Order: sequence, then structure tokens, then C-alpha cells
Amino acid sequence: MSLMESITARVIRLLVKPYLTGKVAVSKQRRHLNLLRFFPGPLGVQQEEVIIGGVPALKLTPAQSQGTMLYLHGGAYCAGSPASHKDMVARLARETRSTVWLIDYRLAPEHPYPAAQDDALAAYRALLSKGESPVVAGDSAGGGLSVSLALRLRDERLPQPPALILFSPWVDLTCSGSTLSSHAGRDPMLNPDWLTTAAGFYAAEAELTTPGISPLFGDFSEFPPVLIQVGSEEILLDDALRLHSRMKEAGVKARLSQFEGLWHVFQIHANLLSRSRRALEEVAGFIRAN
Repeated sequence: MSLMESITARVIRLLVKPYLTGKVAVSKQRRHLNLLRFFPGPLGVQQEEVIIGGVPALKLTPAQSQGTMLYLHGGAYCAGSPASHKDMVARLARETRSTVWLIDYRLAPEHPYPAAQDDALAAYRALLSKGESPVVAGDSAGGGLSVSLALRLRDERLPQPPALILFSPWVDLTCSGSTLSSHAGRDPMLNPDWLTTAAGFYAAEAELTTPGISPLFGDFSEFPPVLIQVGSEEILLDDALRLHSRMKEAGVKARLSQFEGLWHVFQIHANLLSRSRRALEEVAGFIRAN
């Protein structure tokens, strides 16, 4: 771990982790995560507030855009927004030369499952109607939502995206992964009780093992190529490992990239960390190859 990575991890542990717990009100978590909106973002990416398929979104357009992406932000289905993720996603747009639609899907507990999935599907359908074939990407809960969207697309016989890009995906809302406990002290960002509380908010009356909620338990036949990036220190490491294993068993062209010493959705620090920038470069290469 570099000096800058070590400093960043300490700052996250001090300023972020105390808020990401079931003991803190959701409204306070949302306000705290939205402080990320003050990251300036990269030069050369146009930002525009739009509506896509009836869903509010931030459209991020780099110079010489050559593709399209639908991005689903993280935040345990209860927090996060285009504001909190616009810096990272703008960098992703620039690196991949993609116009990215960063949607503001409805959040739990006000809007439990399947509201977020319905919004993602509406936005995806709208992009298809424009003649686009969008890559689908997401982090944390948004990574899980990306997988559940692909399951629904397959079941409804709609075209799959050219690729799925998953940053630290949360795909098991039963929270049964081994690293949820073994890495609780190592993870500088996430607390296990935040995830268990949020899972209850999102699932509401539905079973946590429902594949639309916990896509780890879904059928991955007919899936597109998938890139999974995960940090070795995060409590969701086992989610990524199990997802990759089950996808490979189903014959999916799936790649797992584990970044030693890094944490949950470390890509969001691409404005600070060289390895975060290299992760975005890997995404661009994966999309070009598929």
C-alpha cells in the first residue's frame, strides 16, 4: 500500500465509516455521502441533468464519445445519488469514451424492492429505444442491481448489454459471506450492521434470497461478459469471489480483479490514487475487448 493509499484509508475510517452503520439515520447517511459532490470532477466531461425513461439522471458526455453506459450508483439501496458519484463516473466516462447515464433511482426504505430495479429497467429500455446498446455498470448495491437487471432482461427476453462492470458488488443480501465478519475490522469503510439493516429496508416483505434482491442466487445462463473489481480488505470480498465462481460455473466470460490492500469501491478515489485510475483503465480495456 502506498503512502497516499494509507492516508486515504485512515481518512475514510475516521470520516466515513462512523456514518455507515445501522445506528445512524438514513437521512444523515444520505447527507454525508452527498458531500462527495464537492469533488470537482475531471476536465472535458459535460454534465447535464436529464430524464431517461421517466427516471432522473445525470448525463455525462466526454469529448469524442464512442459508446453508451448505464451506471447504477451504490449506497446500500438507501443512500447515494448522482451527486455522490459524479466525480468517479465522469472519470469513467472519460476513460471509456462513453456517454454515461447516471440514474437517480428510487431508494429504500421509502421505495423498497423492486423500485430500484424497475427504474433501472425503464432507463435501459429508453436507451434501447434510442438505438443504443449500453454497457451496464455499478458499484456496491449498484453492482448487485446491475446483475439483477441482467437477470430480468434475460427473463423478459430483452437484449443483454455488451458487458457488465461491477465494482465491489453487493449480491448477497442475506449477508452470509464469510468476509462480512472476518474483514469487519480490516475494512476502513463498511460496517456489517449497515448492510444487514439496509437489506431489511430494501427487501421489506420479500424474501432476501429472491434473485432480484440477492442476485448471487440467480441463474447466470445467457449472461454477457462480466468484469468484477474488488478490494482485498473489504467485507464484501466474499460476495465478489462467490459471484465470480458461480458465473464461471455457468459458462460466463467473467474476470475477477482483486486489488491487494484496497477497500470498498476504491475507484471512487481516482482523483487521488493511481491504482484507482488503473482500475478505470482496466474497465476501458475490457469494454473494448467485448
